Amino acid sequence: MKRTQSLSSGLIVRQDFGDAIRPVFFQTGHEDYLYATHGGTVFLVAFRGRVYGLTCGHVFQDFEYERMFITDEKQARKGSMPAPIRTLCYPSAPTDGAVGTDIVDMCVIRFADDIVPDFFKGSAYIIDEKTVATSQIQHELLVAGVLKDKSSIIPPDITIGYCQLQLRDVGASSSDPILRHAIAEFRNPEFDNIVGISGSPVFNQTANALCGMVVRGGMTGNRCNIYYIDIFDIGCFLEGVSEGVASTYYTENVLVAIDDRSGTLFGPS
Repeated sequence: MKRTQSLSSGLIVRQDFGDAIRPVFFQTGHEDYLYATHGGTVFLVAFRGRVYGLTCGHVFQDFEYERMFITDEKQARKGSMPAPIRTLCYPSAPTDGAVGTDIVDMCVIRFADDIVPDFFKGSAYIIDEKTVATSQIQHELLVAGVLKDKSSIIPPDITIGYCQLQLRDVGASSSDPILRHAIAEFRNPEFDNIVGISGSPVFNQTANALCGMVVRGGMTGNRCNIYYIDIFDIGCFLEGVSEGVASTYYTENVLVAIDDRSGTLFGPS
């Protein structure tokens, strides 16, 4: 559902964060099975005039990032072309309270320089100071993602198990200071696990704004738990990536160096 939001410029936009998700698929190079996945979700965002992909580093596992297949539309069609990827960016060398946290699992996908927002048919979620907000306890949340067990790749058919889950924020995680915790009790769910929603956007219905990205979670019976990185941390990292700086310092006293897949520091873009 498209929601009306105001940008800091005063422009009024209507956007649906669910339109911005894509499954984490990889090209295998095998003629009989062209695509494969370990599960996971990519969330497309528009930030300072460029489009980036947000996901979790652990969704790649043994796949090379160059084989990642991110299509221009949410519902891929035969002949859909993937967006060429320039590199992956990860937080590295965390200090102070960020040491040992899941902040290092955050991944920003940098597309080729010639990829413009129109490539994705305007589906990328616009990151603006008025379209994002940190959640508060009891706020109602929505998570849009891809359930691995509801997806199948049986040539020539590909079925994507898109889902939208409603949860409630219950505060900061007790085990990881970077993460927030949300819960839900589903009545007669049609799934028994939520494998695949790593990298999914978390939207705050109460604040009408994007509030974070899922890093991990699970199901115990009908009870669902998710843990997500706050949008503030994501915004700080995006800012550093977009400026091509070697490091950025968070107000939570977290120092994060920005590196690419090879481990070298970025210089100016």
